[in-house]
Amino acid sequence: MRTIFWICFMIAVCGACDQSNEGVETRASDMGYATGKVTDNKGRPISGARIILDNTVFYASYIHGTTDKDGAYRIKLQPGAWRTLAYVDRVYNGQKYSMELFPHVTDVYGDEGAVRDFIWKLEGDMPWEADAYYGGTVVLTTDYGFYEDEENMELTFTPIGPLIDGSAGRVLTLHYGEKKWIHRSELWDIPIGRYRLTAVLKKNGKSIPLRIEDWYKRNGLVREFQLDFIPNPSNGVNNSASIVIGY
Repeated sequence: MRTIFWICFMIAVCGACDQSNEGVETRASDMGYATGKVTDNKGRPISGARIILDNTVFYASYIHGTTDKDGAYRIKLQPGAWRTLAYVDRVYNGQKYSMELFPHVTDVYGDEGAVRDFIWKLEGDMPWEADAYYGGTVVLTTDYGFYEDEENMELTFTPIGPLIDGSAGRVLTLHYGEKKWIHRSELWDIPIGRYRLTAVLKKNGKSIPLRIEDWYKRNGLVREFQLDFIPNPSNGVNNSASIVIGY
């Protein structure tokens, strides 16, 4: 009897563990449909999110849909192999941004149907490819006659108002060599928002304030620079800003 009891106990425990690890896939798929829900990072539904079903067999073959007021979508499938992508569009400080959303599951599925939920993340690694992030990019160049090493520089991003999703931002103090600043000329994965950007040169035990200007406008170096990301700049890097640092 004791042996039978422990066998039943272990089966119950293992079953409970399996259910807790399945996440969104515990919901049954709707036969012949791609379904799911889109939320922000607090679990609130996002209506009007763009859903794109990408056919992985035929090039540039898509099915489009949007989420309803509850953040849900239901799209009829055609024969083939599919993966689901999702985007949210927002106007922020007078500019329209398009941002890709994070999928809970990335597996390809067939026309039998599948559940694919998404969450709006402002930073973090994208699952589709290496060196791709949900945050914005800052392209950095130096002014003429500025020959300091980036390893001696410190950049501080202080949010001005809420971020693009309405959440409160946090102060980012970045140094070369950290994950967000691996390459000398680019800073990655900065949550989209408006920032007051300052730069300091730390050298020989001193902290020397530096100045910054917009690479496109070149309207003068300043100690405190207002940084706004550009949705579709001429450099081809969407949701990016380009700055110049000098003395």
